[in-house]
Amino acid sequence: MTGATILSMVSGVCVGVAATVTMDVLASVSGRVGLTAGAKGQWVGRWYLGMARGQFVHSNIAAAPERAGEKLAALIGHYAIGIALAALYVVGAGWLGVTPRVLLVALGYGLATCVFPWFLMFPAFGFGLLGLRGPPELMLIRTSLTNHLFYGFGLWWSVNVLWVG
Repeated sequence: MTGATILSMVSGVCVGVAATVTMDVLASVSGRVGLTAGAKGQWVGRWYLGMARGQFVHSNIAAAPERAGEKLAALIGHYAIGIALAALYVVGAGWLGVTPRVLLVALGYGLATCVFPWFLMFPAFGFGLLGLRGPPELMLIRTSLTNHLFYGFGLWWSVNVLWVG
């Protein structure tokens, strides 16, 4: 591994934290004004903790028994994924010969990360592909699109602020 790759990975961690914080702040604001809702954080933690015990799919995550530490597990998992995806973004952009500093590239990448909730998380929660069988008041498609655009914006902002790439 070259020094430049290691530096890119460290930069990716910093960008990941900043992008995930940006996503969380903007998601909170959009939720407060009624633009988005989304799955409850403790459900995500419940899912992570269930996977650690061998249960990957639920018929309805909301009806699954609560587990101690759900919120902490959700927070740690959320940031670990945000960091890993940002590191991949920063390193991957270099490998592809594109700059991670371009807003449309960052927004496109942020939108591409919707594949995870749409095709993995929502079905595993018992909400079906794209979350189409989830509770309508959660606005799962709209919320995931919006929040992942916020993540992409956070990538762009933090890459440019931190002088990465």
